[in-house]
Amino acid sequence: MSKSLRYKTILVLIVSLGALWFLLPTFRLIMMSEEERQAMAIERPEEYDKLESKAIKRGLDLSGGMHLVLEVDDSKLDEDERVDVVDRALEVIRNRVDQFGVTEPVIKREGSKRIIVQLPGLQDPARARRLIGQTAMLEWRLIRQRAVVVDIVKRLDVVLRDTPEDSLAEKQVIEGETSIGTDPVLDRSETEIAAAIQDQPDSFAQDSLLFPLPQSEILPEIPLQESDRDKPFSSYLMTFYKDWLVVHEKNVPRVRKLLALEEAQKAIPDDSDFLWLDEWADLPEGGRGKFLFLVARDEMVSGKNLQNATPASDPNSPNKLLIRFQFNRAGARELSRFTGKNINRFTAIVLDGKIKSYPIIRTKIPDGRGVIEGTFTDTEAKDLSVVLRAGALPADLIPREERTVGPSLGSDSIMMGLRAALLGLALVVLFMVFYYKISGLIASLALILNLLILFGLLAYLGAALTLPGIAGIILTIGMAIDANVLIFERIREELRKAKTIRSAIDAGYDKAFTTIVDANLTTLITAVVLWQFGTGPIKGFATTLSIGILGSMFSALIFSRLLFDLWTKNGKIKKLSI
Repeated sequence: MSKSLRYKTILVLIVSLGALWFLLPTFRLIMMSEEERQAMAIERPEEYDKLESKAIKRGLDLSGGMHLVLEVDDSKLDEDERVDVVDRALEVIRNRVDQFGVTEPVIKREGSKRIIVQLPGLQDPARARRLIGQTAMLEWRLIRQRAVVVDIVKRLDVVLRDTPEDSLAEKQVIEGETSIGTDPVLDRSETEIAAAIQDQPDSFAQDSLLFPLPQSEILPEIPLQESDRDKPFSSYLMTFYKDWLVVHEKNVPRVRKLLALEEAQKAIPDDSDFLWLDEWADLPEGGRGKFLFLVARDEMVSGKNLQNATPASDPNSPNKLLIRFQFNRAGARELSRFTGKNINRFTAIVLDGKIKSYPIIRTKIPDGRGVIEGTFTDTEAKDLSVVLRAGALPADLIPREERTVGPSLGSDSIMMGLRAALLGLALVVLFMVFYYKISGLIASLALILNLLILFGLLAYLGAALTLPGIAGIILTIGMAIDANVLIFERIREELRKAKTIRSAIDAGYDKAFTTIVDANLTTLITAVVLWQFGTGPIKGFATTLSIGILGSMFSALIFSRLLFDLWTKNGKIKKLSI
């Protein structure tokens, strides 16, 4: 095998295997039943989210859902407030959309004042309009200290210890209800539960899980016993860090599940909530973890009175960044009382039920002005500032467009689109094999590779497949075959001139090359313009068309040429089947 042929073979293998690799998550999801998907989403939510994020997504017109175009009305704002008003509104909407549980929502800015919101699969448009439009809930809540957390962890162990094992493994709370039978734990009085806690061994408080630590240390990971019936909750925790708990990544879904149980909710006092930090932490012993905080409901400051928050340099350390914030007069009074009685305590900045930061109160803040210190990067400081300012919707949102697509329409669109694509593919393959014989089979293999590359790149880029996108795929099928037809006809012309098979193939590809590149390049330019200036459906069409054009050029000029070279390299072919 010549060096050129070897390089082409390696290139084709890399491209083909790469496309298959990118499509593996999509294949896995397709092969799973709906029951298997639901089970995986419940038991291994992060693995399921990762799988879904890498699979080809369905656009709004295929999955059903809601499309909103919102315009930010900044007419009542001064010039300074208008600078980042759209970014702040985007942050509010993103946090709101997280509550829907929508898979792959699209929230993006369009133009200078408009925001596009697409919620695939959403079945309650009225709720979406209500939640997106209302003011976001920003709170500064006191973080409970370790002694309080220890007591509640003990209560959770006691309450969950007597819960049937099947319930711990499978039960979920759905809209505040759970399908359980009579449980003696639920019938206990507060006095009985308190007595049960007191009856626990004294060693519990000195267990390595809850042993007091210097604030700068984190305990090494403790071996977890998933069947530990004596500590059905605390056995899934790693350690304390300062006043909050650390949960290893692999146990986060389990702890979420346990905290959602009705028994667990009854064991947590009404004046407190368990909330997660909205980011992962790298653990010293390797891997990732989540911080779990117990925060107060009765000791808090509402963010509705926050006027401004901006990143700034630390005057005492120019290389450090901090965030300056300012409350209005009512907020200043509230903040003064809150900080005055909680000096050296940690607080949680909570936006829509997620902890964004956890600063410590160094001094009383009497005038509503203060700073949040931390080891911020430029991006982190800017993002946290936007989050703080996004506590209240910065301006009115005016709906400019709203479309709701039903899931049945989406299903019909998928079926019709797939039928059209498969029928077109089958007819093209039959025609090529009938008219061009073995050469037509080579063209058909090149077409299949082209589609593999197309879908693989769609998965890699995280693009959503839309109905116009399917139209782009169908058009790609025709354009891919067109390139092979040009090549084959050139080869036929050369064979009529009594050239050898090898020279006819070489001349056919050389003479068709310029025509193929020119035709595909002009179409590609048009597709790029459509993508740049078009909206959702048009962009879907332009995306698949662009990828299809590049794939067809590769499959026609490199892959099919490779197959011809492999077929004729020994010089034993006396007549080319074309």
